[in-house]
Order: sequence, then C-alpha cells, then structure tokens
Amino acid sequence: MTVMNRYHWNMPTRVIFGAGDFSRLAEYCAPFGTRPFVVTGRHSARAGGLLERILEAFPRAVVFDRVDENPGTRVCEEAAALCRTGECDFVIGAGGGSAMDAAKVIAVLAVNEQPCASLFGNDLYARPPLPIVAVPTTAGTGSEVTPYSVLVDEAASAKRTVRGASLFPQLALLDPELSVSMPRSVTIATGLDALSQAMEGMVSRQSCTLGDPLALETVRLVRRWLPAAADHPGDLEARAAMLHAAMLSGMVIAQTGTTVVHGMGYYYTLRHGIAHGLANGLLLAPVFAFNAHQLPGKVSEICGALGRPTDPADPNALAQAVAEGIHDLFRDLEVSPAARDHGVPDGMVDVYAADIAGDPYRFRNQPGTLDEGVFQKLFGASHEGNVPVF
Repeated sequence: MTVMNRYHWNMPTRVIFGAGDFSRLAEYCAPFGTRPFVVTGRHSARAGGLLERILEAFPRAVVFDRVDENPGTRVCEEAAALCRTGECDFVIGAGGGSAMDAAKVIAVLAVNEQPCASLFGNDLYARPPLPIVAVPTTAGTGSEVTPYSVLVDEAASAKRTVRGASLFPQLALLDPELSVSMPRSVTIATGLDALSQAMEGMVSRQSCTLGDPLALETVRLVRRWLPAAADHPGDLEARAAMLHAAMLSGMVIAQTGTTVVHGMGYYYTLRHGIAHGLANGLLLAPVFAFNAHQLPGKVSEICGALGRPTDPADPNALAQAVAEGIHDLFRDLEVSPAARDHGVPDGMVDVYAADIAGDPYRFRNQPGTLDEGVFQKLFGASHEGNVPVF
C-alpha cells in the first residue's frame, strides 16, 4: 500500500454560484457594511451596466474604475489612498482577474500604509485587509478563490506575487449572466488560463489528492465547453460551465501554485502584449510533452480528460498525445498554437531560455530538471507550434 502524500488544504471563501444571483449582492454583502470600495476596469463594467447595478445596491459606494490589464503597484497605492479617505467598510473586486487581484492588494494597503512593492512575498503585512468580495465577469483566473494577487512591479519590469492567507475573498459571487458579454478573444484567453492552471496544479510539486479530481474536472469542462462559449456567447450553459471550471482551477492553484508554464508565459505577456491566458496556452503542449516523461501517470489522466486516452507506459507516445489534445482544442477555437503567429519574433528563444534558467525560483514547483537547453526546446516548440523531443 502506498502512503498518501501529506497535504494542506485551506478554502475559506464562501462561494455563491447561480444565474441571476448578482441581483442579491446587497443581501450577500450585508455582513461587511454599506460603503464598499468598488474596484473595476475602465470600460467593461460601466458599458455593460455592472457598475450601475452595484451603485443601485450601494449608493454610498466609492468607485475606482481605472484598473488596466496587468495592473501595477502604483495604481494600487493610488486606489488604497482613496479607499482610506472614503472610510470604506469592504472592497468589491468586479471584473476579470486584474480587477480582483488589484482589489485584494488595495484591501491590504487600505489598512497597512506601506509601499505596495513591500508586499511581494508571503504575508508581509501586519493588519488583516478589509473584507474582500470578488465578482468575476470573466471565466479564467479563479482569483475569486485564491490567496494571490499578481501585479506588475514597475521597478523591476516583472510580474510578482503578493500572497497571504487573508487574501482569500470572504465571498465569491459567481453569476454566469455577467460573463455573456465577454468578447470572443477574452473568452478564449481566460478559458485557456483556467485550463493551464488546472493542468499545472495537477503536476505541481505541491499537488495533492484533493486537488487532482478538481483539476481533471476543469480539463474536461474546458475541453467540452470553451469552444461553445467562444462561438455562442449567449449560451448560458456554456458560460456557466466555464465559470465553474475557472473557479475549480482557482481552488486547485490556491493549494498547489503554478509551474513553469506561468513563469515562461510572462515573457509573452510583458514583452509582446499577448493576453495572459493565451500566453500560457501557447506553452502547454511543449511543457506537458516534457511532463509526460516526469509524471506519466498524471499526464495520462490529463490525456483522458482531453479526449485522447493514452497508456502511460510509453512516455514518447504520451508526450505526443497530450500535445495533440491541446492542439485539438486550439484547432476547434481557430487559434494558432504557434507563438510566432501571435507576435513573438524570431530570435527570442535563446534570450528567454537564458533568462529564466538563471532564476530557478520561477520554476520551483515544476517537476523534472530544467536547464537552459531544456528551456530552449520548450520555447522553440512553443514558437513553432510543434512538439519537442526529450
């Protein structure tokens, strides 16, 4: 009998899921107060009527609607000052992962007057944040159920993570009706982010028995429903399935963290403007071809969830199968799996490989041995949209 690995599991967020449940926002938030600080993006929340509905529920709310994709430290410091001045009771992050991630850090800074950059790391603040309510309007990051906030550190020109047990939102309100207005490109990118998080969480050095079934269910849901959500935006069943999948993927990485896919994907996002989820998606096939040689049993399970069941006894066949399963999804989405087709120029493979190989912290959760040569294979295969041989 094999002794089960040790694990820790902490999921304190109250999750409310249901079409139309956003109409009960004030009721669900009553324990937190009557004057929220609302954190959202510049356009979509206002254009789609979401912000108006929040203000109907909370007429005394203070609104900060200047969060861009990939928010940085400065905008969080600016918003936190407004939150303190407004004497707000709690923080609502409404929108995609950027809005929710920014809301978490703003909730911390509102009661801890310190530089935002000083938060990068684990629990680097003295007082617990204001209560956080997360209302996702995209289906991808799962930030509504994680203790992480990923921000751009402007001083270092890099994405870095704030972590803290009290960054789990107290409430996650998931209403699939809020996601029907997502553009096709955002639907695809965020859906690939959920897929990436689930797959990475399953092979992470911190993976655990409780998380693996959630990860596999996420893979199955994304494979079945993401093309439908992309092609038929008003399909509420598809939207609900994807919102549920994104939440599950967040529950997985809340315990396991991510692997080298995210570490590599940041190059594509910060240097070439590729949406975060798509950047990760472009790296899944090569990285999981590598993972087939490290954890064949788990990659075989992922292949089954992708619709390509394969015997784990042959890692080479398994590597091909998992890559083909991912490329099948890209084909159905009518998206190229080659990073070069999304703006990554020739000649960057060696540059990125050398850079990430020198920073092992960024792939600390990744199984196997990675060096500059392996990274050259991974980035090269991602650039061309093919499968590396290991």
